[in-house]
Amino acid sequence: MKTFVSLLPKRQIIGLTVALSLGFLISPLASSAQATQSRDVEGIAAIVNDQVISLFDVDQRVDLFFATSGIAKSPEMTERMRSQVLRSLVDEKLQLQEAKRVDISIPNKDVENRMKTLATEGKMTLDGIKEFLSEKNIETGSLEQQLRAELAWNQFVRRSFGGRVKVGDQEIEEQYNKAVRAVNQTRFLVSEILLNLDNFSNEQQVAQLSGEIVKQLQSGVDFGAVARQFSIAPTAARGGQLGWVTADQLDKRLAGVVRKMKPGQVSSPIPTNAGLYIIALADKRAGGNDPSKNQFDVLSLTFEKDTKAGKIDKFAADFKTCRRAQKSAKKANAVAKRTGLRELRQLPRQMANAVGELEAGSLTNPISTAQGIELYAVCDRKDDLGIEISRDQISDNIFSQRVAMMARRHLRDLRRDAVVEYR
Repeated sequence: MKTFVSLLPKRQIIGLTVALSLGFLISPLASSAQATQSRDVEGIAAIVNDQVISLFDVDQRVDLFFATSGIAKSPEMTERMRSQVLRSLVDEKLQLQEAKRVDISIPNKDVENRMKTLATEGKMTLDGIKEFLSEKNIETGSLEQQLRAELAWNQFVRRSFGGRVKVGDQEIEEQYNKAVRAVNQTRFLVSEILLNLDNFSNEQQVAQLSGEIVKQLQSGVDFGAVARQFSIAPTAARGGQLGWVTADQLDKRLAGVVRKMKPGQVSSPIPTNAGLYIIALADKRAGGNDPSKNQFDVLSLTFEKDTKAGKIDKFAADFKTCRRAQKSAKKANAVAKRTGLRELRQLPRQMANAVGELEAGSLTNPISTAQGIELYAVCDRKDDLGIEISRDQISDNIFSQRVAMMARRHLRDLRRDAVVEYR
């Protein structure tokens, strides 16, 4: 079930929908955790341009959030999330209304197909998803409505803004050359969550929610699941994965933090002009290629300690291929084991030291070990090429960032012009 938790909800490729995006914080709803189960389905939480959001809708979406984000549920966090969830439901209403205005409607079949995709990615079935929700007392319709809004908004954004964004060849080339120059610099494998500061009404609320998120992440909650739920960055679609970057490619404030971080750490909230960032460092490596990441497929041949040297020398002289050596090992009273492709740093130290400089098809000299006398044959070798830089990827990233910015601005305009009444 954990795999399913890490996948829900997952954005479309350009990552423009933030299913539970942070919205303007409103006054806390007058309720207690004990009252959640007894709410009247007809109770009204908000009216958005004459369309109703019920208290039941809010309760269901709060439960869906905790079930799919991995964040621990507490009375304090529940009340905080009610405000956020209500705002996200308001946004969904606005998104669906805007999509309907331009004759975009999402058939039930498309929603079901999206759920099937989630099931496949989570190694589940559609019935398995429904059973998971049922166990959490969440109606399937709550997830279906979330996915419907996501699909409709993504379609609206692609249709409305996709044709307006042009990424020039010169711009791509400049970014490409910059990336090439950075190859020899230290690189960081970074994931990000970007919170929009404009969505908070005061600094205390910023500190409370962002601090709680960081606390949960540092305790082991899946970063990717939280990024998909909260982040307004284009990387939300990839669970916040920014990929391998140099410090120079990051905002100066982020760069200063990431340089001091160790792999596995999650940062405290970092204020920037774009918003409030939380970053996770998965790994770091020195510039250039990393020999320890070269991959080797090694065949080890272990002979008994009293095997005559001439017999081992003859076996080595007859060596042609690993497959042939495996077949002939039994006749030579040798035990043959093959590692499969593994990074050099993952191989036993003695084996790694022996094969590190060898090419595919090579055989080491006999080595005396506690197990006997061993030969190592390199069956295959694939060298680490460092970070592969793609102009197409650079172009896609620029495009996604610009379209995402236009979509956020348009949603902000919709909020400003909407008639929203909170109850």
